[in-house]
Amino acid sequence: MEPIVIQQLTKRIFELLETTMNAKGRTLEKRLAYVQRKLPGRVKRAGKVLVDAQGMADSPRLAMQLDSETVSAAYDEMERYLKELDVAAEKSRKRYNFWAAVAAQFLLVVGALVALLVWLDYL
Repeated sequence: MEPIVIQQLTKRIFELLETTMNAKGRTLEKRLAYVQRKLPGRVKRAGKVLVDAQGMADSPRLAMQLDSETVSAAYDEMERYLKELDVAAEKSRKRYNFWAAVAAQFLLVVGALVALLVWLDYL
């Protein structure tokens, strides 16, 4: 696989990480580290393959050792996951989880307050 092709593939994943997951960082490796906890294992492994391929593509001798099928499969895996990711649904789910946690904590505090008032014979 040509080094130019590898650079194009990694640049595309680099841009997708920013647009879909708001990843920060100047390199693909930094962006993958930024969103590491949000990615499934198979996508993390594909990202590592791409980062390694990007590093090997800089050296002509190492670039000859790259397996183009492995790099292509890793790129396809990353691209498929990032394109299928629904940003609006993710934000909605986070908002719902936040308010559910707030409601649960409120009910817990009110329950503790009622229990205290009953224990002190005010209710």
